[in-house]
Amino acid sequence: MRGQERTVKPDNKPDNRSSPLTKHSKAYWLAKVYRPKVRGGEVDNYAVRLHHGGIQRNFSLATPNRDLAAAHARDWFVYLSANGWMAFLAKYREPVKPGSDSSNSALRTHLTIGEYLTAVRTESDLAHKTLADYEGCLRFIVAGIMEMGKSCRQYDHYRGGHKAWRAAIDAVPLESITPDKVRVWKKEYVNRAGRDELARRRRIVNVNSYLRRARALFAKKVRLKSVALAVSPFDGVALERRTDTKFYGAGVDPFALLQAAVNELAEDRIEELKAFLLGLTLGLRRREIDLLEWQSFDFVAGTLRIMPTKWYQLKTNESAGELPVEPEILELFRGWRARATSEFVLESDRPPRALDYEYYRCEPTFKALVEWLRSKGVQGNKPLHALRKLYGSALADLHGLHAASSGLRHADIRTTSAFYADRRVKVAPGFGSAISGASVTHFSLEGGPAR
Repeated sequence: MRGQERTVKPDNKPDNRSSPLTKHSKAYWLAKVYRPKVRGGEVDNYAVRLHHGGIQRNFSLATPNRDLAAAHARDWFVYLSANGWMAFLAKYREPVKPGSDSSNSALRTHLTIGEYLTAVRTESDLAHKTLADYEGCLRFIVAGIMEMGKSCRQYDHYRGGHKAWRAAIDAVPLESITPDKVRVWKKEYVNRAGRDELARRRRIVNVNSYLRRARALFAKKVRLKSVALAVSPFDGVALERRTDTKFYGAGVDPFALLQAAVNELAEDRIEELKAFLLGLTLGLRRREIDLLEWQSFDFVAGTLRIMPTKWYQLKTNESAGELPVEPEILELFRGWRARATSEFVLESDRPPRALDYEYYRCEPTFKALVEWLRSKGVQGNKPLHALRKLYGSALADLHGLHAASSGLRHADIRTTSAFYADRRVKVAPGFGSAISGASVTHFSLEGGPAR
């Protein structure tokens, strides 16, 4: 056929016209470039999807001319195949100017939620589990803004409902999620608590947590060479102000709770008792309890070392530490160590697994313990985490904030101060002397006129 390009083999010999076109041919890319579809129609400029090394990405070719777009796509593919993604992104970091004969950019400005998250997964240094957590928060906010979160599809993991729900969110144009819409969503989310101040406080904590994690995907340290956003969805969006962050207890006396745990759990609920003691007397987090190994105990020195292991990555560098174990508690664990059947302190039939989502090998133990804690009057949404708070509160009361910060292994003492600074007044102003003095002849302390 006249006008059709012939494929050139590496040995520079003309190929038979019936042979398929190769990716080094402009004609091949004429069929691959496309105009992305958005709400209301298609964009003017062509785009292309490039594959290399198991990674695929969409790039705008920044031209409405199909022939020129195909030429750009061919040049990009050839360079990408020879040099890899890092060199490719470094070379094509400036946008293509319309009408130019050669491209020198792959910078994208109009993306969907899914395309942006793909870029973050590919180019950022965020850990897989952290990234999965942040992505979930962003999708939760987008679902609220787009009113996609009112269906049970989100939780249908077996019949494909969750997959369809996630695909619908990922197809939303990122530029449609504006800071103003995020502010409206934030206000409506908190206001759904109504006049219940406790529920409102919980929603404020939740909405701030969602915002912190979702906006971390757009932080400056997440440097994306292939993406340029005019504005982040969270630019200028302030967190909700919390009037009080102090911990005032969990509604129970920790010493009475400890005695009840030893009396009721020591017979046939040993794993629950272990988890309880690790939370209350040592302030360990749920994941630290779940994956704690016996090698962390030093029964001679009477200490417990919190350190990274094959299965556990520290929350922060400051999460590492060596904690003193009280002799009575140490003796209990010494006895359990003698009967241990695995390297983990808590026995479980579920194996440890490194996954991007929250998974606990001791989940059945934790569920049973949470039910027991609630039956004993422990308040709050997270009874197991309340044990850690009781531990920190006891340290702050007995030894001060610095000891509490060290025991809780906080990265900054300001975190400890925000939750455990003691506001309780321990001395009275002395006005009672006025009643016990002259006025006592005119008024009885037990009520009614003095006789």
